[in-house]
Amino acid sequence: METLPDIVSRTIALPQEGHKLPISILNMASRRKLADMLNPERELDDSLELIPDYSGLAELLNFMYSEILVFQNAESPTHALLNEWEKHNDKNPCIGQLWVHLEKLQRVDVMEESIKYISIDIDNELRRREKPSPSCNKLAKDGIVIDDQLVLTKEDIKYGCPQYYDVFVCWNSESVSDASFVEKMATKLEDNHFKLCIPTRDDLPGQAQYHSYATLIKIRCRLMIIVLSEEYHKSVECDFMTKFAHALSPATKQKKLVPVIVSKMDVPNLLRHVTLCDFTKDDMIDWNWKRLLKAVKDVSPDWEEGEGTKATHGQSAAKDDKKERKTNFFSKLFARKTHKQQK
Repeated sequence: METLPDIVSRTIALPQEGHKLPISILNMASRRKLADMLNPERELDDSLELIPDYSGLAELLNFMYSEILVFQNAESPTHALLNEWEKHNDKNPCIGQLWVHLEKLQRVDVMEESIKYISIDIDNELRRREKPSPSCNKLAKDGIVIDDQLVLTKEDIKYGCPQYYDVFVCWNSESVSDASFVEKMATKLEDNHFKLCIPTRDDLPGQAQYHSYATLIKIRCRLMIIVLSEEYHKSVECDFMTKFAHALSPATKQKKLVPVIVSKMDVPNLLRHVTLCDFTKDDMIDWNWKRLLKAVKDVSPDWEEGEGTKATHGQSAAKDDKKERKTNFFSKLFARKTHKQQK
């Protein structure tokens, strides 16, 4: 978790160790108690300028009106809100943040009724972390325990918690020509401060590959870019990724899919109803780069144009380091593929 709330509630104190823990550790009893008390709709409180129920909590978490309507139509609005909040690392989904917002809503009753259940979940999680289960690895470097099911990318290890991405790239990593395009695309998007997850570059070896891809696509990434070429049809992994992402939302309304064509090929039937970015037309390449950037920007609400001008020296150094690592990765990949072709 990147940040803690500035003010920790003093009305009803949580165990200090629980403030940083993610809300994903909350078990069924805690969620049901919160839902029982936050689901009943209340009147607008003029002094708060909020409705002190699940909708007020959603507003404090900066969910949009359209998103709150989705929660409202769910069988349990609070369950739906908590499930969605877990997916947004940018909204700081930790228990301390939940507690602060309940206090802002003046819902001391919710805090009193739920604290014993939440405290149990905190204690269970802390005990689990103290005694690693067989599915956990201990990192000798700094002695922290990480669950294999949560560690899917190199950045998960670097930052010590699950990382979320703007874009997941579906591509055939065995193709030299596709690698050239993916390198160029990664440079353009990452220079505009978008975060990409690129299989082979960012995932970890030794994972259950398809399970890892499914988790990244469904939970960790806002959008999937599909690199289409003749090489695409040779990859069973690309076929799986495309069908899985499409199955999440057949009309592509929830999991946005952006196919980009980099060489002439037969577009898969699943994608023929989706608007394409066609990079095979030389006179439209610049226009298609702008369209692609806008498509990513539209699903990345924290993006600001010109943000790069505000970067500090430290941020610039980190960006240069990341660019160097990215260049090294693609350089090695090109060398490996070229050697294979020569043989």
